[in-house]
Amino acid sequence: MNGIGRLCVFLLTLMFAAPSSAQSGWPGGPISIVVPYAAGGITDTLARIVAERLSARLGVSVIADNRAGAGGVIASQLVAGAKPDGRTLLMNSSAILPVAANMKDLRFDPTKDLAAVAFVAGLPSVLVVHPSVPANDMPEFLAYLRANPGKLNCGILGEGGGDHQACLALEKAAGSRMEHLIYRGLPPLNLDLLAGVIQVNVGSAAVQMPLVRDGKLRVLATAMAHRVPDFPDVPTLLESGVPIDALAINALFAPAATPPDVIARLNAEISAILSEPEVRRRIEAMGLLLGPPDVESLRATFQRDWERAKAALKP
Repeated sequence: MNGIGRLCVFLLTLMFAAPSSAQSGWPGGPISIVVPYAAGGITDTLARIVAERLSARLGVSVIADNRAGAGGVIASQLVAGAKPDGRTLLMNSSAILPVAANMKDLRFDPTKDLAAVAFVAGLPSVLVVHPSVPANDMPEFLAYLRANPGKLNCGILGEGGGDHQACLALEKAAGSRMEHLIYRGLPPLNLDLLAGVIQVNVGSAAVQMPLVRDGKLRVLATAMAHRVPDFPDVPTLLESGVPIDALAINALFAPAATPPDVIARLNAEISAILSEPEVRRRIEAMGLLLGPPDVESLRATFQRDWERAKAALKP
């Protein structure tokens, strides 16, 4: 075959290869998973686990890109405004929602300008109290709260979040009130909790349960719809008549206009990654819960939490 013949064969190969790539629903090229927080946290670790496995499965470079600032809003706005080609993703946490709800100059809608891709992992929350609180279970706690309005301080990480919602639900169930002390981060909150400055917190099970096991805090309930497998003897708030589900979610999102076939392909890849035994082991070792990564459930949960965050700010 002469040089012209070989060139024709090469061009024909490209012509037939291009449609195959397009039909696969994947745009090709490197992928950036933007992380709204600094390196080392739970959201960042999840992004790096996903990036590592996604790169291996797709044969493209996938990196975790940390863009911390404004409680996650900066990174979220960046991804919301990115080209919707499936190459810029966001490993988002529901912790952004109360922050966004509090911003007067918010330039995007977390539920309209971002497309749900896949639920990755949930962070269970538990209701813990300082040992000075004379309650060993939920009935005793609600009775004490009812008899002592304003005496207990509930520490929260910002208005409108899951912990704030749980404090409000506890007050409603008891027909009483607590003082709400707002903290900028978990370390100062826990310092005050251990010191007894605040006596009540609905926080991360991964952080609080080791303190419970050391006898420094007392756990009364999990703030979720179902009991947590790691501590099955701890009842849920729902079982105690307090209707709250404060599970913090970590999930992948893309710009809102990302084509449905690209979203579907990414969702399928994440589902496959989360079914790998080693990936499951690494995530569960962090005290996180894996769940079905379907798009509709994620979209509904994120919308629900956004509405709750906004409602918490109303007088």
